[in-house]
Amino acid sequence: MRKFIMSFTTVASLSLAAVPVLGLTQAANAAEPVVRVSYSDLNLSNPAQAAVFKVRIETAGETLCRAKLRSGDLDMPFRGCVAEVHREVERQLPKAQRQALASAARAQAIEVAAQ
Repeated sequence: MRKFIMSFTTVASLSLAAVPVLGLTQAANAAEPVVRVSYSDLNLSNPAQAAVFKVRIETAGETLCRAKLRSGDLDMPFRGCVAEVHREVERQLPKAQRQALASAARAQAIEVAAQ
């Protein structure tokens, strides 16, 4: 009986030691996907280049949201996810770049109004 208890204790200890490792691999696989949107080659105060930046955000957002959809982690409508990516990217821009984008949007609005 003593031998059985020792074997059972050893197996139980090894099983408990494996649980945290399994948890770590699940956490690594469940990491939030990340996208990076480059703007270093763009002048965001130029309306045409600001439009290129918006397309980059849209593409990155669609890529990220499709990945979340495939993995079953998308808890909002697809377009809502892409819009959230737009908001998050623009929120993380430095103040100067946010101001440049706003300037480009105003310039584009004036150009459209002039036509």
